[in-house]
Amino acid sequence: MKPNPDRNKVVLALKRAVEATFDREKWMELGYLTDSIGIIEMHPRLLRSLHWGDQDYGACILEVLPKILGDNLENLRIVEEFVGLEDWLRRNDPQLYAELYGGTPVTFEEIEEIGKIRNVYELNQNVARIRRSLPDNPALAVGSAKELLESVMKTILAEEGVELSNEEIPELLKMCRKFLGLDPKTATAGPEGEILRRILNSLGQIVVGVAEVRNLVGTGHGRSRGPQIDVVHARLVVNAAATIATYFLELWEARGKL
Repeated sequence: MKPNPDRNKVVLALKRAVEATFDREKWMELGYLTDSIGIIEMHPRLLRSLHWGDQDYGACILEVLPKILGDNLENLRIVEEFVGLEDWLRRNDPQLYAELYGGTPVTFEEIEEIGKIRNVYELNQNVARIRRSLPDNPALAVGSAKELLESVMKTILAEEGVELSNEEIPELLKMCRKFLGLDPKTATAGPEGEILRRILNSLGQIVVGVAEVRNLVGTGHGRSRGPQIDVVHARLVVNAAATIATYFLELWEARGKL
C-alpha cells in the first residue's frame, strides 16, 4: 500500500472486502490476530447482523474497523494481509485499488489461466511473487518479471520440442520469435509492414531491457546491495513484461498450440 494512505479510503476498502468475504470465524481470527477480540464480541450488532443478514451489517463493520486498525493505523498491515485486500481490490474495485496501491492494476489472468491448463506452475508462482512484492519490494518484483518472461518463453519452446540448457533471454527470444512468426524481417511490404517491423523490433528491445534492468537493480545473482528502483518504475517494468508475456501466450494459443 502507498505510504501514508488516506484513512477514510482504507476503512472503506476494507469494509467492502470484509463485507464480501468474512464469516464469524474470520472475524474471530482477526480479533485474536490484532488483540481486538473484545471489540468484536462486545459490539451489540456486528456478529448478530452478520448471522441474520441484517441490513445494518455494513454500518456495523464501519463502526468496528477503525477501532481494530488503531488510532495511527498500527494494525493496518496485519488487517490488510489477513483480508487479502490488495488482491480483492484488484479484482473487484479497480478505482480504490489505484488510489491505495498506485497506478493501474497489473493483470495476469490470462497467464494464470494458461498456467493452470498446462500445469506450468512456474507461471503462477512468478505472478504471485510480483503481486506480493511490488508495493514493498520493487526489486523482487522486477526480478520476478524477468523470470516470468523466461518461464513463458521456455513453456512455448518446450511445447515445440526444443531442448534447452542454460540459454539467456536474447537466445530464448530469438527462438520464440521463430515459432511465433515474429521475425521483423518477414513483415509485409508497404507502410504497414514498416510499422510492424518497428513494433516487433521494439518488442524485442523491451524483453531484453527487462532482463537488463533486473541485472542492474532486481533480485538475483546473490545481490544484496546496489542501485535501487522505485515502485513507479518497477510497475512500468512489470506491466511491460506482463503485456509481452500475455501477448506471446495469446499468439501461441491462437496458432492452436495451447
